[in-house]
Amino acid sequence: MKKKYLYCATLLAILALSACSNHPEATADDSSATTTTTSSEITTDEDYFDALVAKVETITTDNYKSDDYLGWDYKTLLREPNKYFDVKMKLINLKILQVMDEGKYKKILTVAPNSEYYMLFIENKRLETNLLEDDVIFINGRYMLDYDYTTISNTAKKVPLVYVDGYLLDK
Repeated sequence: MKKKYLYCATLLAILALSACSNHPEATADDSSATTTTTSSEITTDEDYFDALVAKVETITTDNYKSDDYLGWDYKTLLREPNKYFDVKMKLINLKILQVMDEGKYKKILTVAPNSEYYMLFIENKRLETNLLEDDVIFINGRYMLDYDYTTISNTAKKVPLVYVDGYLLDK
């Protein structure tokens, strides 16, 4: 029940953000087809990730530019999540703590060398290799709001959720 409430609240925040967005591509006369997801449709992390991905531009090899991705302050993202939705960010030396399957996505809990935690997600079809616990990766991705989860010690944690546009596995 708590998880469903979180999904509903997050979806409402996303919808409010997109309605108030000043992005030039989000105009009233935009003829592109959009889908609206209601809170009753979001029952899994996969549904939640689908709803978030539907709100952002698709990054391809044609429009991907590594220089567009910058470092961002961890606490700033957590303090004002709606303000930084879809911001491109670069994260380096992330150690993978846990890899979880969420339907068509992999959900990856990571920690940076300075003990900042991030939850990443990427489509399975975009993975070139299996990512394993203790792997170290470098990513370019987009901040998608906060992600709440419960640790095995039953402690609630809030971390930045990042949609991975590109990654490099440190071998």
